[in-house]
Amino acid sequence: MFVQLLVASLVVTSVLSSILTLVLLFTDVPSAVLYSRAILPLALGSLSIHFCSFLPVGVAIAATWYYTNLVADHAIQVLYATGFSYFSVVLPALLVALLATTFGFYLSLVEAPRGWSRVLDAMYLGPKEVDPSTLEPQRFYIQNNNSRTFYFGRWLTNDEVAEVFLQERNDDGSEKSISAPTGKFVKTPSTSLLYLADAVLETRKAGERSPTIINIKKLWIDSGMRGSATPERSSTYLAELGSVAFAAAYEGDTNYQREWMREAFKRTIPPILTVTYLLVGVRLALLGLGGRRERPWKLYAICVGIMVHHAILLLGTDALILRDRRLAWAIVAVIAIEISIGIVVNSVSPAAIRDALLPSSRHRRC
Repeated sequence: MFVQLLVASLVVTSVLSSILTLVLLFTDVPSAVLYSRAILPLALGSLSIHFCSFLPVGVAIAATWYYTNLVADHAIQVLYATGFSYFSVVLPALLVALLATTFGFYLSLVEAPRGWSRVLDAMYLGPKEVDPSTLEPQRFYIQNNNSRTFYFGRWLTNDEVAEVFLQERNDDGSEKSISAPTGKFVKTPSTSLLYLADAVLETRKAGERSPTIINIKKLWIDSGMRGSATPERSSTYLAELGSVAFAAAYEGDTNYQREWMREAFKRTIPPILTVTYLLVGVRLALLGLGGRRERPWKLYAICVGIMVHHAILLLGTDALILRDRRLAWAIVAVIAIEISIGIVVNSVSPAAIRDALLPSSRHRRC
């Protein structure tokens, strides 16, 4: 049972985290990064972050599904009949939960910060890793989170292009278009500049029909592409700090302290609740509330309920901390209540829980 539960937990967690990673890659990642070499470290970093967040949910769903099948196949009744106690029956799941909790703390304290470093590096360095010499003519290149379009007709020399067109779109609806017969890439250590001769600049504000046209003899533009030096990030974020550095980073103004507490809860809540989620799910399955054959919707409801509850808890934690850091005590109280619920539902007799959840069945027996 232990090995089957462990494999099922890894499979469920991997599927959930992979789905969310793919969705975010194709919805939030700029195309300049999505179709560059930076996509692989970005995907791996994002996967490690989401795996850590989904681990308690994946373990609980796998255990609930597994024990529901045992109940439906009458295996649990056989175990009870042969003298196994309730603790002996749930012991494999409890061992998986404890192992997942330990692994979850390792992920949240070690691998998740590394994953954030990979994600931030990819988002920053991805667009800047594009070397102008690798561009192909007669193609439209999307840059700056889809706000800029770059095009040129052909190469003249190793660093000079012809028939240049560039368009930039702003959030307020205004547009700027630049065209030039020739352009030359000039590399600096941090970026590649584009020098345009005899350029035509067209600007159009939101709501205007006709643009304003200006002829410019010489124009320098930051292409946003790689320069002569290897690009490097100059800033470090809280999410990518290791455990020791993160613990020592609780300083600064009130806003920074709120961000620190928000990140601290993100690192600690999922591993702590792993055992609680699993115990509640397994208890409901053993009570017959996740019927597999006659009413499979009950099992689906339990699994969806665990996921929704986990999402609300994490989002609510973020919202409360950003509002007032003193609300962290309310979050601690909620976590304590969650743990208490997990203990209570596994201490009270099955008949009492079943009568409390399904009072109508008690009246029918009477």
